[in-house]
Amino acid sequence: MLENLDQNTLRQRLGFRADREDVPAVDSVAEAARTCIQSWRSPARARVTTYLHRQFIAAGFDEGLVRNRVTDVIDALIDIGEFTRIRLDGKDSLALSRPSIVSINDGSFIVLGKVAAPLPNDFHGPRYTRLTSSVPVALESVPFSDWIGPAGFHLHLARRVGGQADSTLREFWRCLTDAVTHEGNPLDPVTMRAVVGSPDATVWFGRCDTPEVSGRWASTVPNGTWCGVRPGRAPNEWHPILATVEGSAAQALDLYNWDEWAWALLARGVVTETPENSNWRNGVLTFQHPIPTQFVRAMRLLGGPGPRAWTWQVSEAANQCFDNWRRSQS
Repeated sequence: MLENLDQNTLRQRLGFRADREDVPAVDSVAEAARTCIQSWRSPARARVTTYLHRQFIAAGFDEGLVRNRVTDVIDALIDIGEFTRIRLDGKDSLALSRPSIVSINDGSFIVLGKVAAPLPNDFHGPRYTRLTSSVPVALESVPFSDWIGPAGFHLHLARRVGGQADSTLREFWRCLTDAVTHEGNPLDPVTMRAVVGSPDATVWFGRCDTPEVSGRWASTVPNGTWCGVRPGRAPNEWHPILATVEGSAAQALDLYNWDEWAWALLARGVVTETPENSNWRNGVLTFQHPIPTQFVRAMRLLGGPGPRAWTWQVSEAANQCFDNWRRSQS
């Protein structure tokens, strides 16, 4: 006998929760994706996303919100190593990764990949990963600092010096400023925009890609060395640079990508003793500056998206774990 279910009942049966503004909760999407991949054994990504779209839309979620959330969750779980991308029969497919356990502290562990033994899920909330208070006997945990590895600026520094580099943010900044002097190109300061405002919890970081800059950005750049942008060929196309301005002249170094730019901004804050700000309050970690991709990866492991842009929902223990690593890398 067929049962007629309304949308709320279907959500309850499927275990689907709603986040803010009736967006599918990341943990619900993540668990549904794990179940698909476990049951179907390395399915094509398109098959998984199509199935999830239909399930969440049938449960009454907005189609546009569903598509964005499903894409975000699957990308995040690939990024942190929960899923592995493979090619099967010419198709982009997904498999559960080999099991691994990341320790946050003595009483909480993050589970990644395919774990056969059932795990107690003692911690609930808007997160991509599974958090448990115990570890299967057959598996050993690794500290978060080992999982995340050295700070990402080391890779950018190694690219510039032509080899491995074990250094600090101050040395990274010195390398960049030397490169501006020796490798930079002349640039008309009138054409550039730069972050010249000091970090301030009351000031929005702002944008550079609008007709008029906002927040900490300025289109009239004073003397000094700044993280900024220069115009590209296309309309409203901006390239990340580090530039030294002296009067009506400027020397600019094209940075490798926006990740190097984000690390440069953090390094400048350390050197000038005006560090970029972030704060944790009531389970929400707020960054007041663009963050490197490595920080995004850490947040995807430790928590889930917050109520606004540049915010993440993480527990106090997870925030302390991240903060300890971040301090050790500066």
